[in-house]
Amino acid sequence: MSKINKKIVIFVVFLTLVALWGLFVKVPVEDVKTQYPESKVGGMAIQFEDGISESEVKAILQNYNMTRNYRLTYDTNHSDMDHYIMADKDNWSDIRRELVTEMKENNKKNWTISTPAHVIRKEDYYVLPVSEQAVRDEKFLAILDKYDIGVKKFIWCEIRFLYSDGPRTYWIPEEDATKIKNELEQNENIFSVQLSYLFP
Repeated sequence: MSKINKKIVIFVVFLTLVALWGLFVKVPVEDVKTQYPESKVGGMAIQFEDGISESEVKAILQNYNMTRNYRLTYDTNHSDMDHYIMADKDNWSDIRRELVTEMKENNKKNWTISTPAHVIRKEDYYVLPVSEQAVRDEKFLAILDKYDIGVKKFIWCEIRFLYSDGPRTYWIPEEDATKIKNELEQNENIFSVQLSYLFP
């Protein structure tokens, strides 16, 4: 055998051994938890129904295991959509159709947030956030009068989790926060809960 053929045979055998070794040896994989640390929730914004008092909010929250001490700020006016209308399921389609028609015909895009994600279903009612401009618009109010619906105002309350009873803010794991959020949203006085994440 020539020297060149010997070298080729040795090289092929070497490559075969490397390939077999690669098939049978486990390569360490990075732990996903190390790569993506646990999400931290530093607080919550809770959207309550119109007319609820601060003492009623505190009483409601005492019924839930918040897992950590927190500081409550009542009525924070969290959103530019502070107002809402509440329509029963029997009238919802008609009211929605009239509002959409009026918005399209008269370029009133700023009346509502039209995505389905912003419409809240609460028992037999639909809750639709509406803007300050809509509340002042005569045509909008005329549609509501037709269905005997009044404009209401969300009461936004903010919770900041604490390390202790002092002013230092802290956090809870996202899994706990999601569980609390789901439990709170089952309460008839609460429309939605938004989580406030802490980022490194």
